[in-house]
Amino acid sequence: DDFPAHLSHFPYVNGGLFGNPISSPVFTAKARKILIELGDLNWKEINPDIFGSMIQAVVLPEYRSDLGMHYTSVPNILKLIKPLFLDELYEEFEASANSAPKLQKLIQRISNIKFFDPACGSGNFLIIVYKEIRRLEIEILKRIVELKGDTLFVESSISLTQFYGIEIDDFAHEVAILSLCLAEHQMNQYFDQQLEGYTEPKSIIPLKPSGNIVQGNAARVDWKTVCPIETKAGAEPVEAYIIGNPPYLGARMQDENQKSDMDFVFSAFPKYRDLDYISIWFYKSKKYIEGFNAKSAFVSTNSVCQGQQVALLWTKILDEKTEIGFAHLSFKWTNNAKGNAGVTVIILGLRNRSNEPKFL
Repeated sequence: DDFPAHLSHFPYVNGGLFGNPISSPVFTAKARKILIELGDLNWKEINPDIFGSMIQAVVLPEYRSDLGMHYTSVPNILKLIKPLFLDELYEEFEASANSAPKLQKLIQRISNIKFFDPACGSGNFLIIVYKEIRRLEIEILKRIVELKGDTLFVESSISLTQFYGIEIDDFAHEVAILSLCLAEHQMNQYFDQQLEGYTEPKSIIPLKPSGNIVQGNAARVDWKTVCPIETKAGAEPVEAYIIGNPPYLGARMQDENQKSDMDFVFSAFPKYRDLDYISIWFYKSKKYIEGFNAKSAFVSTNSVCQGQQVALLWTKILDEKTEIGFAHLSFKWTNNAKGNAGVTVIILGLRNRSNEPKFL
């Protein structure tokens, strides 16, 4: 009751973002002036995908010189998610375009998919997937409105709780949660604009659960405890996609912790110390998807498909259960961030063995 009016009218925010005490920094006059000026800027169009990476670069000194290495651009993310699942969802949309029940069924399917990045950094892969899935849902709902007439009321069925991640750095993990909240707010506004008259605007405040982002070492965590895929007898099987841009690090570039991770995952295999560090993610994703309605795809240095890596890694992955569903030829790593990583990358998608076409 003793709060000043300008504070008492501020809405209750909630959310784990503000769950712990935060030490306020001491501001110089210059820092205070900059903060006030920032409040006058239009933040509506900010892209949460690069926003998180920029915050990391500001706060963590080791990120400042090579932001380009830690930020995957939207075009490069689309090169991965379109062949992994997005193209197929749009094809189903086109095939169902004249049937409202089929379109409703497609929305139901999309609202149950799990998206999992086991090296999520500040969350840009998950953010772009979230935005693309929301855009598709909007197109489907607009078509349903056309088919069923003007009396319809629609709302989004997609939730941030469908999104899962593991990140070893605690600060990046917190930033990923914040960035997903920003993405949700932006897409809610876009949803209201696109379906004006058929929906009721809603605020994300107070904040609700915003994605299942876990802080931990993905090399050692059991992925199925983070993003469960097993179902009870009789239940619909979970549809899941593993995505991301895991750390590269050739065999000679790994520190003691990373070598210990390699020991943890590959100790039963010969010459595993000669493998690239990213091999952990390919091998664990194979084990995750095996026998389930799931696929995976990662951006990787092309070295994992060259030289001794082929015999050491791919004989452990490509077998009677698992195959490469699609791959993207080598391309130079570029994005809008300063300090692009000077590497050549590929994209590799894994799936359970299937009669479906494979493509390059």
